[in-house]
Amino acid sequence: MVSVAKVRHKLWHVFHALCHDPKRLVRGVVLFVCSIVVIYQLTDCFKKLFNPPISTHSRFDLNDTMLYPAITFCREPAYKVDVMSKYNLAMHPKYTSSFDRFPFNETTLDQLFSEATYNHSEFFIQHGLNGGANNIEVVESMHLDMGRCYTLNPLVTTTHSWKEAGYSIMLRHDTNISRVSVGETPPGWHVFIHDENEGFAENRMQSSGRVEYLYLEANEEMEIRLSTQHFFMLASYENECVEFSKVSSTRCGELCHWNAVVDAVGCSGPWMPGQGARICDYPESTKQLIKLYRQLEDLDGTQCGCFQPCTTTIYTASVMNRKPFQINIPAAQLWVYYTSKMVTIVEEFHGYDFNQFVSDLGGSLGFLLGLSVLGLIGLLEKIVELVFIRRLIAEKRKKHAAKEVAGNDPVEPNNFDEKNVSKLSDDTKQCNNAPTAVQTNLKQ
Repeated sequence: MVSVAKVRHKLWHVFHALCHDPKRLVRGVVLFVCSIVVIYQLTDCFKKLFNPPISTHSRFDLNDTMLYPAITFCREPAYKVDVMSKYNLAMHPKYTSSFDRFPFNETTLDQLFSEATYNHSEFFIQHGLNGGANNIEVVESMHLDMGRCYTLNPLVTTTHSWKEAGYSIMLRHDTNISRVSVGETPPGWHVFIHDENEGFAENRMQSSGRVEYLYLEANEEMEIRLSTQHFFMLASYENECVEFSKVSSTRCGELCHWNAVVDAVGCSGPWMPGQGARICDYPESTKQLIKLYRQLEDLDGTQCGCFQPCTTTIYTASVMNRKPFQINIPAAQLWVYYTSKMVTIVEEFHGYDFNQFVSDLGGSLGFLLGLSVLGLIGLLEKIVELVFIRRLIAEKRKKHAAKEVAGNDPVEPNNFDEKNVSKLSDDTKQCNNAPTAVQTNLKQ
């Protein structure tokens, strides 16, 4: 381990050398500043690479066919005053205190809402799209605040634009209550223009932002010009959206709202079907249900996993003409159509990718530090050498020590082969027989 004193001594030696050499001092200061700037820029580049910013691109397309939106109508007033009076109730169920007088032992809330709201024949005189009444699908839905509403879904697309190819809807009102309204709203219809896939929900939290709202008064004719915008969004931490979902975000938020209310009260109402709970049949539970339903109407559906779709179509409605409409009964006429086939498309895309990262990396290193590809390779080699220099030195020392040990070891004698062994044995025999031969010669 290198001691702190040695490091200080080394730094002081470098600083002392730089102070005695102004050129080196200037180079060192400039290199230090440029290195800090490069580190800052590279940090920002890495952040943008892993979390790229989102840019928006808009363009215009001229479609061959035009798809019309769905239109939902809700009547105002929503309930029949004479029927509500028949059951000792106020003109609207939101006035919950009147349910103390409701005859729960004789009738049910289902019967009340079915009888007090308006059916299809009491709502419409006629409706059509592109000149045909069969080009529309009518979907009925029940709501607490708006009563029974009807959604007109298009079944065909049109090849040309203008009044004859759009919606033509004539609505009927009730003469008996044409002078009666709840609050300051005059008699008429709430009109919601929205994407067919999203549907309509009374919950304002889910409907806001992707629904165009208009109000059509009784004895009025209105012409509405449509324009379409398609949005293709990217999912991010700031904007959570889903590519595909079995249930629309509007429907998901509505079910989340219903479940929260039913779980808290323990019973349901006619405007919340399919909850698997009994219909409230006592005054206290009914009043609690209505109050809690209205209190939680702005419940955020994201807590139930309801996120907006990444692909959204928004229809913008512009009123072109409004004038009185008079026939033999209180009614209204609505025209909804396109005046152009031009569609606005807004797309989001990642504003930073790997190619831009490489470009920024090369620009920062080349401009501030003067590094090229070959220079970068040399720098990496130096870094690798510094990192592994201790290991290389240790390996060299081991090799040198091994060579020294090998040079000091004595040489071992070689073993005799079989031929030498046999020759040695023959010589030994001759030496043993030599005295006998000498004695024989002496005797002679």
